[in-house]
Amino acid sequence: MRAFAREFESRSAGVICRAPGRVNLLGEHVDYNGLPVLPMTIDRAIAVVAGVRQDSRVRIRNTDASFAPDEFVNGPDLTPSPQGSWINYCKAAIDGVNRHYRPDTFPGLDLLYSGTIPAASGLSSSSALVVATALAYLHALGIPIDTEAKRIELAAMLAHAERYVGVHGGGMDQAIILLGAAECACKIDFFPLRVERVPVFDDHTFVICNSLVTADKSGSAIHRYNEGPLSCRLIRALVEKHAKLTYDDEIEIEHLGDLWFGPLCLTNVEVEALFRDAFPRPRTTLAQAATVLDLGEPEIRRRWLGDLPEPDGGFPLQARARHQLTEMARVEQGRDCLLASDAVLFGSLMDDSHQSCADDFGVSSPQLDKLVEIARAAGSIGSRLTGAGFGGCTVNLVETGQLDHFVQYVSRAYYEDYLGRGRRDAFANDAIIVAHPVPAAGYEDL
Repeated sequence: MRAFAREFESRSAGVICRAPGRVNLLGEHVDYNGLPVLPMTIDRAIAVVAGVRQDSRVRIRNTDASFAPDEFVNGPDLTPSPQGSWINYCKAAIDGVNRHYRPDTFPGLDLLYSGTIPAASGLSSSSALVVATALAYLHALGIPIDTEAKRIELAAMLAHAERYVGVHGGGMDQAIILLGAAECACKIDFFPLRVERVPVFDDHTFVICNSLVTADKSGSAIHRYNEGPLSCRLIRALVEKHAKLTYDDEIEIEHLGDLWFGPLCLTNVEVEALFRDAFPRPRTTLAQAATVLDLGEPEIRRRWLGDLPEPDGGFPLQARARHQLTEMARVEQGRDCLLASDAVLFGSLMDDSHQSCADDFGVSSPQLDKLVEIARAAGSIGSRLTGAGFGGCTVNLVETGQLDHFVQYVSRAYYEDYLGRGRRDAFANDAIIVAHPVPAAGYEDL
């Protein structure tokens, strides 16, 4: 509170909002297709101390000096800051609340942020920032979020609002941050959003290992991050075309998840057959897609791909579609494993998920693959990348009694020998986090 007083000329704070990070256990790059995921909250968080102003100015500060201060005037249309600015995540929350709840006035705020979620690590520091900001602004507006139904509404709204910064993600991060629970993972389904809380294992622990390769979703990295969601839009369009030919010309598929959960109610075997028909070759060129869809290439870009560059030989849609099918099945099995306390089978699902993320969806990296290899040698019974990929973290399932051995082995083999970082305290630097699910985002006493 003294820091808030120093930053804002002794103005009194009104509320503290805390939003935890998350680690995704199974279900990578499927939420934006309406398919289920299995994440849990972690005991790292973004916190914001907020005070309401008498004008409409929003002043933003961070206890970490590497995040530059800024301010802007609140109103019905907020102009984005330069691409890559962390302020855009704050604006995304406020702009989303304004558009969804349509307040009569647009109060200003003094906001002081601090955080313990490692930035750009795939642990959802950006979505936690958005959620914490939204809670602070809703408090200023006098709008309570005091029921699960209201939290579900807010999570769905913020998933859309975060597109303000230019990313085309799904709704997993906002949902787990607002609907998670202590000692539980959450199986999250979409359209409509719903959550099943499932207790985690008693005798095994999820351990997060940071590759120390930045998994940035801002600035120039947005294009790489959006490649998966945008190519899946084209997958959906091509699958819908083949579903019309196979089943009914009136069929409409808004998300790939509709194949299972919509009017068709297809089995995995039937979806696999449909994918084979839609993607007979490993790669699909823009010209081939245009022929199937009977559309010009500019129209395909306008509807689904935007300015996403076409890779040599075409888009790898066959493998990316296969990942959707197999990853969804792993989430369903993973939920059952948690209920049955079957850690061994759950670990094998994590291993298979990593292989699919690496080979079929193409979002791993040499460092992540090496970290997974070392974790398995250290005694993990399941290891995979977590988050968007390309960098960031792995999540590993370790027998609780073997934690010390696991941490020492990974510290030496990856951080010292592979990265050449010298001896380091992996715990002190949050390179290794022993993860425990914590309560969902909310308000704390001043």
